[in-house]
Amino acid sequence: MESPANMESSVNMVKSTASSPMNPSDDSSSPYYLHPSDNPRALLVSKIFNGANYVAWSRLISIALTVKNMLAFVDGSLPQPSLDNAKLHVAWLRANNLVLSWLMNSIAKEIRGSLLYFNNAFDTWDELKVRYLRSDGPRVFTLEKSLSSISQGSNSITEYFSDFKTLWDEFISYRPLPKCACGIMNTCTCAILKNLADRQQADYVMKFLVGLHDSYSAIRSQLLLSPLPSMGKVFSLLLQEESQRSLTNAVGLPLDSHAMAAAQPPRQIFSNVSKFSKLKGKPNVTCSHCGFSGHLADKCFQIIGYPPGWKGPRGKRFNSTRLPNANSASSLEQNSNIPNIPFSQEQIQNLITLSNSLSTSPINLNHAVNTVSTSGSQQMEDD
Repeated sequence: MESPANMESSVNMVKSTASSPMNPSDDSSSPYYLHPSDNPRALLVSKIFNGANYVAWSRLISIALTVKNMLAFVDGSLPQPSLDNAKLHVAWLRANNLVLSWLMNSIAKEIRGSLLYFNNAFDTWDELKVRYLRSDGPRVFTLEKSLSSISQGSNSITEYFSDFKTLWDEFISYRPLPKCACGIMNTCTCAILKNLADRQQADYVMKFLVGLHDSYSAIRSQLLLSPLPSMGKVFSLLLQEESQRSLTNAVGLPLDSHAMAAAQPPRQIFSNVSKFSKLKGKPNVTCSHCGFSGHLADKCFQIIGYPPGWKGPRGKRFNSTRLPNANSASSLEQNSNIPNIPFSQEQIQNLITLSNSLSTSPINLNHAVNTVSTSGSQQMEDD
């Protein structure tokens, strides 16, 4: 319902505009003013009304019309002038139709069809309010349930806060704080309205802290021990904590086991292989199933099953043909003339080079041995 103060202001505005010789559409301080950039086909807000987002959409429309100085056309504070003042009546029709066009452009086409025959922006605005501003139980229940179940998960602090605040703002729009209309509360000394506002703010912060990730449990405990600060202060402290963690690479979330295995250095992997080959048992025996030494096939884990907590390699071992290293270069050179060794001097040098590269980079030894063996066989065939 329109307040007496707004009605008096609107009447004074109409009287002053009517007595002014200037065209009201050219006065930048008048709600009838039309800027050259005002286009009836323009989209006033980016959010389109689809029937389920009335609270957020109406808020955005109200802000945009306030900037345009045309909110009076939808809140009913600027009634249509009489036909006695033709200039003012035409100016009102132009401005009203412009606002009506902006409203229609921001409404989904499925809803727009039922609003085409309203003559002014106020009737259209009021019809949408009656239809879609539902303060009923189902929507409040849905919001209450969403606020109770929302959690940060893997989102950042900023993303989690944005999602939470969207739900909270809509929730309190259905549950606003009471306002005094008789004026008695202006002289009240118990500050009951302030206490209610403080309690609502405390609930706001408490619900937000409930959904935080457990990695923030330390700072959450500190905030709960003292009187709850404002949401702005809480958000600032959590952002600082998140920034410090990013600098120290302390993410707080458990790393995936596959990622840890991939990040394991090659030396550690080879040490696991050596541990597997040095199992208790007969060190000089080799399993005919998996190729590892230290056990026989009847005690092979690949046949009888791996024990709990096994961290060694799984799978069959490659051919463990020993390759020469840099320390055995002289012995290879000394024995290069022995006819039982099917390698030429050039092949021995290649083996030494290959052995040196194996000490710095883990490569497929199976492939290397097969390559050398093939090369030796080819050399024997050529000889």
